[in-house]
Amino acid sequence: MNTNNILLKTQNKVLYNPVIKGTLILTITGLATRLIGFYNRIFLSNLIGAKELGIYQLIFPLYMVAFSLTTMGNELALTKLVSEYAGRNDLASVKSFFNTCFLINLSLGLLTGLIFFFNADYLSLRILNASSCGDAIRIIAFAIPFMAMKGAIHGYFLGLEKSEIHGISDLSEQTSKVLGLYLLSTFFIAKKGYSASFAVIGIVIGEIVSFIYSLIMLQKEFYFPKSANNKKHFTSLPIKKDKILRLFLKNSIPLTTNRFTLTLLQSAEAILIPTFLMKYYNSSSVSLAIYGTFTGMAFPFIMFPATLTNSLSTMLLPAVSYAHSEAKDNYLNRLVNRSIRFCFIIGLISGIVFFFFGSTIGMIFFNNKEAGIFLYQLSFLCPLIYLATTLASILNGLGFATHNLMLTVISTGIRLVSILLLIPKMGISGYISGLFISYLFLTLTSLHKLNTTLN
Repeated sequence: MNTNNILLKTQNKVLYNPVIKGTLILTITGLATRLIGFYNRIFLSNLIGAKELGIYQLIFPLYMVAFSLTTMGNELALTKLVSEYAGRNDLASVKSFFNTCFLINLSLGLLTGLIFFFNADYLSLRILNASSCGDAIRIIAFAIPFMAMKGAIHGYFLGLEKSEIHGISDLSEQTSKVLGLYLLSTFFIAKKGYSASFAVIGIVIGEIVSFIYSLIMLQKEFYFPKSANNKKHFTSLPIKKDKILRLFLKNSIPLTTNRFTLTLLQSAEAILIPTFLMKYYNSSSVSLAIYGTFTGMAFPFIMFPATLTNSLSTMLLPAVSYAHSEAKDNYLNRLVNRSIRFCFIIGLISGIVFFFFGSTIGMIFFNNKEAGIFLYQLSFLCPLIYLATTLASILNGLGFATHNLMLTVISTGIRLVSILLLIPKMGISGYISGLFISYLFLTLTSLHKLNTTLN
C-alpha cells in the first residue's frame, strides 16, 4: 500500500509539475537528438575527413550570429510573455504576441539570409579567414528564414508549457539532417570526394523539415483547441496592437541585444581559435584538423549529459519568471536549490566518467586518439558548464538578464585572452585552460548573485 502511494505521488509530480514534466520530455527527445547527432559526427568524420569537418564547424559562429539576431532573443521574450498572459487566461493576447513575433522573425530571417548569400565570399575571406567557406555560407543562408520562423513557434509552445513540440521538432530536424545526407551520399557520387559544403545541405534539410512539423502543430493548436474554454479565449478581443508590439519589443530588444553581443564575442572566439592554432602548429591543415576534432568530436561528447541540464534550464525560465512575479518565495527557493543540486550531481558524475574513460570513448566512437585526450582534459569542466547554463536561466527568469550578460561577457573575455596568449605557447591545451578559468568565474559569480538575491 505504501509503495503504491509513493508511486502514485511520484506519478502525479511528474504529470502535474510543468517543470519536471517539461524537463523529462525535452530530455528524452534531447537524448535521442544527441545520439543521432553523434552518429552524424561519426558519419561526417568518415565522409569528409577532419579538415573538412573543421571547415564545417567554422561556419557555425556565423550561423549562431544569425540565430541570435533573428531568433533567440525574440523566442525567449515570447516564451515569457506567453507564459504570463496564458496564466491570466488571456489567450487572445497570447496569439497576438505570437503573430508579432512570427512576422518579426520572418522579416529578420529573410534579410539575414540574403546578406549571407550575397556576401558569402566576403564573410569567408574577411571574417572567417578561410576562403574555402564561401559555398557553405551560401548554402546555409537558405536555412536561416526557416530557423527564425520555427523559433517563434517554439517560443509560443514553451510559454504554454507544451515542451513536447519543441523536443519533437528538434528530433525531426536532426533525423532528417542525417537521413538526408545519408541518402544524398548514397545516390550522389562525388568525383573528388565530399566537402564541408555537402555536409551543410543536411542543415538546410533539417531546418525545413523541422519547421514544417512545427507549423502543422501550430495549425492544430489554433484551429483545433483541446477545450471549448481555450477556443473562447482565442476568439476574445486581444489588447491593442500598438501595445502588443510595444510590450513585445520591450522584452525582446534587451534579450536580442544581449544575445547578439554575446554571440559576436563567442563567434570571434571560435573564429580566432584556428587562426592562432596555426601559430603553434605552423600548418593550416593540421590546425583545421585539430579544430575539427576538438569542436566536432570531443566537445559535443562532453555536452551530451548537458541534454538533461539544458532541458531543465529551458523549463526553468518561465517557471522562475512566474514564481518571481507572483511572489511565491518558498516555491522559488525550493525550485532553485533543487535545480542547482541536481545539475552539480550530473556534472560531477559526468566528469568522473570522462576522466577515467575519455581515451577509450575517443577511440571507440571516433577512432581518434586526440579526441580521447581532449575528453580527458575537458572532464574537469563538466560540473561548471552544466551549472553555468542552469544559473543563467534562473537569473534571466529573475530579471537579471543584463547582469547575466555582463558576467558572460567577462567570461568570454577570459577565453579570448587565453586564445591570444596561451594557444600560441601551449596549443589547444591553452584554450582548455582558459575554458576552465572562465567557467569557474562564471559559476562562482552567478552563485554569489543568486545567493544575495534570494537570501
